[in-house]
Amino acid sequence: LMGTALIFGYLVFHDALIFQFMEKVEDIASNFVLAAVPLFVFMGTMLERSGIAEQLFEAVHLWTRRLPGGLALGTVTM
Repeated sequence: LMGTALIFGYLVFHDALIFQFMEKVEDIASNFVLAAVPLFVFMGTMLERSGIAEQLFEAVHLWTRRLPGGLALGTVTM
């Protein structure tokens, strides 16, 4: 897709294509909301690798043992 965009953009916009792509990259890079996605994945990886996630699930399972849907409640509260 990116190759098609580059070829079509060069045919239509010629040298202005470089400035348009640089502006788009700057707009996306300065969006702080998108920084939350890799940080959320990193947090999940650290919880899983350190074993904290398993301990949290066990603790929530003890708290919600008698409730229906205890695993779902544990996932939501964690």
